[in-house]
Amino acid sequence: MSVFTLVGTAADFAFGAVFVTVIIARGAEPWAVGLILAGGHVIGMLMEAPSGALGDRYGHRRLLTLGLLVWGAGLVALGLANGLVFTVVGVCLGNVGASLKSGTLHAILINRVGSHDRNARVTRIVRVHAVSTRTGSVLGAASVMVAGTWLSAGALIAVGGALVLLLGVLAPTCFPTTPGQPERRIGAIVLESVVLVASRRFLPPVVLALSLMVATMLLVVSWQPMLLAEYGGGDVRLNGLVLLLMSVSLTAGAACARWVHHDRPHVWGGLLSMGIGLPLVLAAHGVVPLVAGLVAAEFLIGLGGVLSGAWCQLMFTDANRNTMFSAVTVVTLLGSALTAGSFGWLWDLWGVPAAVSVLAVFAFALAATALLLSRLLPESTDFAWAVRHGEGADRP
Repeated sequence: MSVFTLVGTAADFAFGAVFVTVIIARGAEPWAVGLILAGGHVIGMLMEAPSGALGDRYGHRRLLTLGLLVWGAGLVALGLANGLVFTVVGVCLGNVGASLKSGTLHAILINRVGSHDRNARVTRIVRVHAVSTRTGSVLGAASVMVAGTWLSAGALIAVGGALVLLLGVLAPTCFPTTPGQPERRIGAIVLESVVLVASRRFLPPVVLALSLMVATMLLVVSWQPMLLAEYGGGDVRLNGLVLLLMSVSLTAGAACARWVHHDRPHVWGGLLSMGIGLPLVLAAHGVVPLVAGLVAAEFLIGLGGVLSGAWCQLMFTDANRNTMFSAVTVVTLLGSALTAGSFGWLWDLWGVPAAVSVLAVFAFALAATALLLSRLLPESTDFAWAVRHGEGADRP
């Protein structure tokens, strides 16, 4: 899992570092760039929930293999394309493949955990996956900085796609067979999962996941405008350096989750998420150095992200794990879009510091709500429920 996650994230980061440059170089106007990227994200979001149901019905290893192959093919097509038509095809394939493989690695491992020491083992899987993801982003940033001296942007994307294709070929031999549920229909799995995720039991962890996504997207959309205002835009190497420091801090935060009590992710996840916006607000208003505020916020995101993910995975049922993961992901993606849009509007009205402050308060309120709801709804912290639910489903 660690190797697949690390290599896949590094390839994705190589794509993310240069894709806008590639699309513009192929003749796209700025409005077309936005339209292509928005269309890709919409396709990915529409694929997310049914993709999870495909994994729960036909087997997670099969879906992981298919997703990696489609994702890798999309990156190769995007990297080697000569015109905008094949560029759009590559972007769409990449988003479809990424959605197909989403959540499959967690499902393959966690569904084999059993009930013995379950909380600690599930939390460890989520933590290792998060650390591998963050490490992959660091390696991806470093590889672009190094390989970019002799490879073109398109070639970098194509190399990343080739690595993902290799993972797709290796997946059937690297992971155990995962049983499917061919007797269940896709629509029934999706409906059952959505009903569960929308219930009182799952309200607190979903609200916490939404809070983390709002805080994360706030950092994503605000750090470059703040860096530009603070230091100017004369040297883009500063952007790369700051991004590298932030990625390292994110990795460190995820790694430090091992020292947080695994039976109380609902408490520590909410408390830590409430603090993410503070260093951002202080940095936006010049109270603390900008880079220090960004690094501190990334550390808390890394730590809180593991705890939020562990809480959700402890509550998901084995039968619907992939689909429930996808359902929560759709909610957080909607929060991401809302945050990005709101930031631009607030920035235009009142400036960056005010926009950061307003959205940081919103993220704080969501995290505080999740913490309060976890006390008011004790069923949301009954981590043995998923095991009991699975046992009950197995009985005739």
